[in-house]
Amino acid sequence: MITFDQLDAELSALQNPNTIKIFRNHGCPETLVLYGLKIGDLKKIIRREKLNTNHELAVQLIESSNSDLIYLGLLAVDPKKLDIAQIEEWNVAFRETWTMLTFGLASVVCKRDDALTFARKWIKSDYDLTKSMGWQIFTDCINELPEAAELLEIAKETLQSETNRTRYSMNGYIIACGIYKDELYKKALDAAKAVGKVHVDLGKTACKVPDAHSYIEKARARK
Repeated sequence: MITFDQLDAELSALQNPNTIKIFRNHGCPETLVLYGLKIGDLKKIIRREKLNTNHELAVQLIESSNSDLIYLGLLAVDPKKLDIAQIEEWNVAFRETWTMLTFGLASVVCKRDDALTFARKWIKSDYDLTKSMGWQIFTDCINELPEAAELLEIAKETLQSETNRTRYSMNGYIIACGIYKDELYKKALDAAKAVGKVHVDLGKTACKVPDAHSYIEKARARK
């Protein structure tokens, strides 16, 4: 079975300067080692090595200081084998890094039965990326969310006063309400109109924040 050092050596040999530059521009801090592998390449390694059956190695990868190895571990780890303290330790470790890692952690949490417990706690955090994860979890779990309407109202009233990445995730939540919750469709459009244009610092990239109102309408027209 492949080891941590073998994986590190393999990823290092595949490093891509162009992708490294893109990821740095998207916010990956210099404090993290970065090889610049694409997600598709990481998934190939997971399938080849059956990493999703090696929980201990996945945890070791997540607890490294290499962004690619961390994300590889997040893709492979078994969410149900993690305890709450472990997840919270990773939240602390990632909350001042960049969105790829917090997005990956939120995706792991979404696969757990207690996902909404984390989200309800994290949206009250003082850290932008932690709050953003909370709203991401609400978005991903929209169909199992009993307080969806209440949260939509909170997003409508507070989005523009929130911190940077939290605004992006709240905007995504409004979009999800409009697309996937028929009973909230009109309220989501009203929220999008009330919020207006959402400005988010997305780094040195050409990425844009979706206009929630038009995004909802276009998505529902395709349904």
